[in-house]
Amino acid sequence: MDHTDTSGKLARDSETSVPTVALYARLGLLDYVIASNGVKLFKAGQADKVREIERKRLAKRIRQQLA
Repeated sequence: MDHTDTSGKLARDSETSVPTVALYARLGLLDYVIASNGVKLFKAGQADKVREIERKRLAKRIRQQLA
């Protein structure tokens, strides 16, 4: 099974927060499944993807402030 990361592990690995991971999941930006116990399990190795999303969000905010 390649969906092994909890939201906490993904948040730690990507140096962000659990609410941020949850937001990206709700937006459909992350690959996850819901385990039989109701826990979201994210596809392993998505920390780089989360960091890239964060970089793009920051860049957008900076552009908006400079406009």
